[in-house]
Amino acid sequence: MQLMFVLIVLLGHAVFLFDMLPILYKYEFEKNHVVFPMFVAFTNFFFFHMSCTADPGEITPSNLEKYSDIYKFDYKLYYPKTFCRTCHFMKPARSKHCSICDRCVYRFDHHCIWTNNDVGGLNVRYFIMFLLTLVFMAANGVYVASHCLFLYVEKHDIMKASVLLNSGEIQPVTFQIAFQHMFIQFPRLVFLVVSLILVIPMIGTFTAYHLFLIFTNQTTNERYKTIEIKDNEQDHSNSVKGRQPLTECNIKSRIISGRKSKATKYRPYNYGIFSNLLEIFLMYNLKNKKKQR
Repeated sequence: MQLMFVLIVLLGHAVFLFDMLPILYKYEFEKNHVVFPMFVAFTNFFFFHMSCTADPGEITPSNLEKYSDIYKFDYKLYYPKTFCRTCHFMKPARSKHCSICDRCVYRFDHHCIWTNNDVGGLNVRYFIMFLLTLVFMAANGVYVASHCLFLYVEKHDIMKASVLLNSGEIQPVTFQIAFQHMFIQFPRLVFLVVSLILVIPMIGTFTAYHLFLIFTNQTTNERYKTIEIKDNEQDHSNSVKGRQPLTECNIKSRIISGRKSKATKYRPYNYGIFSNLLEIFLMYNLKNKKKQR
């Protein structure tokens, strides 16, 4: 998957090199069209490399004490004296054993198949920056490629031309006809624009989800656990209420409790957006623990 991602990005930039640059330097030769796209690409590759190779926060017997002191057990998601069957030590709060990498990870989020690495407390900042630069690179690709196509259409007055149909009728060029003409002239360029337009919403949604997790100091693993807790609590409350006689007072209490259960959001490690960002990007909590020692 790592090689596939690199190959996809390189193919996209091959279209930039062989299809976009000739058009850009033909009609806008006075501008520099290379520096900014290359800067964005190398920035994305840097954060991709860091996401693949950086330590996510692997917990070992030598650093177990350090990671155990960072977060407190909330007795809902995490309990003390919970042992990892594989690593044979008590798991710190917010940690989880990854079955793919076969290790316990501090502030475990998920295992990413694209980076072939866990996303944990130490490398989640690189993963977020990788996603943000990826979305920006794709959006910039759509802008540059579309700009090339519009330049070609404008310089050749394609929208002002007419087309001779098989019936012998002469018809002004429509957007559909212009699109077909551009696809015949630049198939790779048009295919790249359409592909990126379809991919950006998916990548953008995934990035927005992880930004939400950072702003609220949650992990993907904790989101799943919270849903399970809410479902179990709801099932328990329904079973208890089912034994009670149905009265007007009970009906009102069920409606109120249902509203509260939907409104409550269990986020035990949410310290505010600013503090959460400090924790993620500057590892403020780890530095404070070192100073206290």
